[in-house]
Amino acid sequence: MSRNNRGRATPERSRDILNQLFGSLGIRNRIEQHAIWQLWDQTVGRTIACHARPVRLRQQILEVEVDHPVWMQQLQLLKPRLLASLNAQLGDHPIEGIFLRRRPVATRLQRIEHKETLPELNSLELAAISRLTAAIADPQVRAALQRLIQAHQRRHKAERLRQQLRS
Repeated sequence: MSRNNRGRATPERSRDILNQLFGSLGIRNRIEQHAIWQLWDQTVGRTIACHARPVRLRQQILEVEVDHPVWMQQLQLLKPRLLASLNAQLGDHPIEGIFLRRRPVATRLQRIEHKETLPELNSLELAAISRLTAAIADPQVRAALQRLIQAHQRRHKAERLRQQLRS
């Protein structure tokens, strides 16, 4: 037995710990279902993804906004196939249905135009984030946590810059 492991329980993987936590809170299935946002483009294909986006998951029903009536009709016909494809990738916690909602293209473009551009992080900030997450063994969990921290830091940096401009 090595000196560092005396009297300690076997270390668990980060993913196992998170799965136990989410399971005890009763939200594991909802978290797994939210993988839809990552799977959507790959599952439906680039063409459909350009015209339809998932916006909400409510009571096992995925709400999808569609930008044109023709695509609404097409997706209405493809619903069973899309549902089967998404559920095949979701695994144990499938969604029960897809609800399509029309959203005008102008609204979507307007929303994109008003999206704030966040400042990039410098090499020192990125290195600090890497050091913070270095102890996480699972590369997927580590990368996801790094993206989350980077997004938070970029928003925080933007807010600091806005405050400096006001004063």
